[in-house]
Amino acid sequence: MDAQRVVSKLQELFQSPRSTIEGQFSPYFYRYFGRYKNPHRFAGYLDLCRSIFDMTHANGASVLDLGCGFGLMATIVRLYGASEVVGYDLNIEKIELFQRLLTHLGSDIEKVEPVLGDSSMISYPDQSFNVVIANESLSHIGDLGASIGEVYRVLKPGGSFLIRDGNNSLFLPGRVQRRIFWRRVEKGPVDPLWFRSTDLILPYVEIRKKMILQRWPEMVPDKAQLLAGKTAGMFGDEILRAVEEFEEKGDISKCQEFGYRNPITGEFPEREMNPFHLQNKLRTAGFAVSFVPYFYSESFTNPERAVKRVLYLVEKYIPIAHLFLTSGFGLLGLKRA
Repeated sequence: MDAQRVVSKLQELFQSPRSTIEGQFSPYFYRYFGRYKNPHRFAGYLDLCRSIFDMTHANGASVLDLGCGFGLMATIVRLYGASEVVGYDLNIEKIELFQRLLTHLGSDIEKVEPVLGDSSMISYPDQSFNVVIANESLSHIGDLGASIGEVYRVLKPGGSFLIRDGNNSLFLPGRVQRRIFWRRVEKGPVDPLWFRSTDLILPYVEIRKKMILQRWPEMVPDKAQLLAGKTAGMFGDEILRAVEEFEEKGDISKCQEFGYRNPITGEFPEREMNPFHLQNKLRTAGFAVSFVPYFYSESFTNPERAVKRVLYLVEKYIPIAHLFLTSGFGLLGLKRA
């Protein structure tokens, strides 16, 4: 495996024209990675992957990237020296594009495997991995307790579970922005420049309406719109079952507590997480847990990087209290030997 050659291929890919990237992959893929046309941003991402690799002691380790998305981090962690990496995600579109990325990189990369699956039922035997990474993914997962239990099960004794997430509920400005985001993904307007939850650029309520009308094409649009609103927070067949119940009984008996779930993939868009509550969940599952740096790039190449540098310094010099002052947090769980 030629790590530098793979990095060069990735750099060349991200430097390609937008039309080329969208044609070879998809607009969805481009919306995620178009920012890496800026070489400083891509270098910052490589630094982030290196930080995660070092923090989890992943050199020579078998790694599970839980909620891997398009697989870029899984690929880079393998390049840095993991023995093998499994990228695991519930979103079939992302897994297919992950495979397309590996095909693009060709024989220069090996022992990286995209796998479609649910984190609450990980399809691997006990003690299969040395390291599990959940980078910006736990806030998209529905059943946290089951998923954490599954991570504990598939980790080898002494293995590490790194959580890194930018949806810190203790950071009040983030709470305000998050609620604006939730309302926009549910009801619109959706802007393709920031909306990266699915390749279908529609608010969730309109996606549910389309699903309902596909199943019941004779339904009047106003009724479909009403039912699309009543099924907020549901996804897949759950939406159709709820509509069937409404048709039979005139009402839907169960409403979702969190009303902003992706109707196609079941993902939760940027759900809030309390770092201390999550720490307790990990301890209950059997992990020894500590807070670790979230990692912000130190580059001053643009204003965004300067802000991240300030956040990094706050995190570094104000332990624990920084959780109320910054949007991101990191937790490292160790499975006792």
